[in-house]
Amino acid sequence: MRMLWSFAMPRFRPHLQAIPPYSSAREEFSGTARLYLDANENPYAKAWEPTAYRYPDPYHTALREAIAAHWGISPAEVACGAGSDELIDWILRAVAEPSQDTLLTVTPSYGVYTTYARIHGLGVREVRLEPDFSLPTASLLAAAGPDTPLAILCRPNNPTGTLWPAEAIEAFVQRFEGWVVLDEAYIEFSSEPRGWLDRRTPQFILLRTFSKAWGMAGWRVGYMIANPEVVSLYYRTKLPYNLSQPAQARALSVLKRWPLVEQSIRRLQAERARLVEALAALPGVQVFPSEANFLLVRVPNALAVYRRLLDQGIVVRYRGNLPLCENTLRITLGRPEENNTLLEALCRIISS
Repeated sequence: MRMLWSFAMPRFRPHLQAIPPYSSAREEFSGTARLYLDANENPYAKAWEPTAYRYPDPYHTALREAIAAHWGISPAEVACGAGSDELIDWILRAVAEPSQDTLLTVTPSYGVYTTYARIHGLGVREVRLEPDFSLPTASLLAAAGPDTPLAILCRPNNPTGTLWPAEAIEAFVQRFEGWVVLDEAYIEFSSEPRGWLDRRTPQFILLRTFSKAWGMAGWRVGYMIANPEVVSLYYRTKLPYNLSQPAQARALSVLKRWPLVEQSIRRLQAERARLVEALAALPGVQVFPSEANFLLVRVPNALAVYRRLLDQGIVVRYRGNLPLCENTLRITLGRPEENNTLLEALCRIISS
């Protein structure tokens, strides 16, 4: 277990430190209770809901311990939420002042960052990636200022699949004085599956999810890895019971099945390599390098191709409306037979 916090932290909104946490009687009690008569639950519900008729652990204790053990870190550095989207929302509310502060990020990237920022009355400053989708470090620094208390970067980036080199991130961080949120939703599929874990300082908040490599998209479980002070503030100010007991239990179960998860990652990485080669052989098709479980692919007349795929019951994501992504589709890696069906359909469409 390693904790790598050694430098000063950026700020949170000052009033948050004074907010007393919501507490329940069960948090004030230690030991084994004979009766639970504190939370207005239905005691008869055990007959039809035996595992979830009680409120869940608001601190996600067992799940945080299991996540920490998996990555070799401290549970005090882990906080869980209903998907990483909830954590993104909390970070924006905790750090930035409405009608005053601005989110710094890049484009094209995951659209939730800017959507949530605007919901909370924040400005949005999007810096365009370089033409090869590399990180525009100098432009990001030029866009930073007193009104940008945080930057959010997705690594590997969605929708490009780009894993920016550590040197590029560090060149930005060394001169940026705010929070740096690294969304590592796809990191398990990359050549650096530990991501930024071994480089983290108090300036960083790392976001992870069980929705991608762990295959739990329908359960909505995410987590962040951050300075213990950040985690403590989160548990004082988040919604009291934000992660259901079944979701916590399911995530705990899946963590114990890491060998199966890892095997699926290796299969998808092999399919990624195969699909890159097969797609690149199609006339007029450009495949961008990816370290995620999807490929960004430029095809002639992408919108028409997208619609013809839909007509055949094949759903991919049209991304041609994003900066630098003209005539592109984002294709999620499937099983070999699914990928073969896609390839056959694309071959027919492009050749016609």
